[in-house]
Amino acid sequence: MPDLLEIETARNRIGAHAHWTPLLSSRSIGELAKTDVWLKCENLQKAGAFKFRGAMNACLRAVEEERMPAAGVITFSSGNHGQAVALAARTLGIDATIVVPEDIPTVKRAAIESYGARLEIAGLTSTDRHQRALGISEENGGLIIPPFDHPDVIAGQGTTGLEIIDELPEADAILVPTGGGGLLAGVAIALSHRNPSTRVIAVEPTDANAMALSVEAGEIVTLDKVPGTIADGLKPMAPGELTLEAAIEHVDRVLLVDDDSILRAQRLLLERAKLLVEPSGAAGVAALLGSHELAGLRVVTILTGGNTDLA
Repeated sequence: MPDLLEIETARNRIGAHAHWTPLLSSRSIGELAKTDVWLKCENLQKAGAFKFRGAMNACLRAVEEERMPAAGVITFSSGNHGQAVALAARTLGIDATIVVPEDIPTVKRAAIESYGARLEIAGLTSTDRHQRALGISEENGGLIIPPFDHPDVIAGQGTTGLEIIDELPEADAILVPTGGGGLLAGVAIALSHRNPSTRVIAVEPTDANAMALSVEAGEIVTLDKVPGTIADGLKPMAPGELTLEAAIEHVDRVLLVDDDSILRAQRLLLERAKLLVEPSGAAGVAALLGSHELAGLRVVTILTGGNTDLA
């Protein structure tokens, strides 16, 4: 599990490559939610999502420590992490193979291919993709960079939390759209050291609630079917061991949102804030609009990505 020093080191490591994304206030959304709303715009990050932070940190550290094989890197992803690894690899001049699901959104597939990565299609579940990635690694010796349950990936994602607290130390809570939990873990670890009074709250789709179930059980719970949520970046079948540990130790609670509320939030962000955000990235705003417990507080919600298909 990364500590604060590793997250701070990650910030220095990726600083020349990743954007320090804007933290914007939104009076119009705040009036609807009855909160002081701030939006951390990771939809404006390189590769269109926060995932670039963790991918670049993991790749750079492997290069620094001379662990990068000739075959380059391999990952398995529903889209955003794949794009991030592909762009990080291109930036560093290394090869990348990205294993994606059959139902990957067209915009995400096109982006991965535009970065010059090799694309592999494998099933519909994260397990399908993971197994194919392991097979490719055995064949060519490539370095696997998992989408969330890896210390370097978590440390990279945690830099998002450092940026938020540097700009808005008086934040009462941070809402984190959560799939496998890499961003949640990184932000929660960073905040537990830098600003422990700020609540870190996970947000999941109602039918993709593996983290909520796992936190409640105190152990990893795997969903029994592939979630049907529109938030394609938030539907891993289970959290990771590291991400669950961080959630149990440092996360205040998990809020659940349905697809209708996510779509309303996505539309609201476009109409009121003029921000194009994918459904996964709008989950935090959906939670804000549907929860009364945050009324009157200063709340940051992370807009995790902007890779959405407008067709």
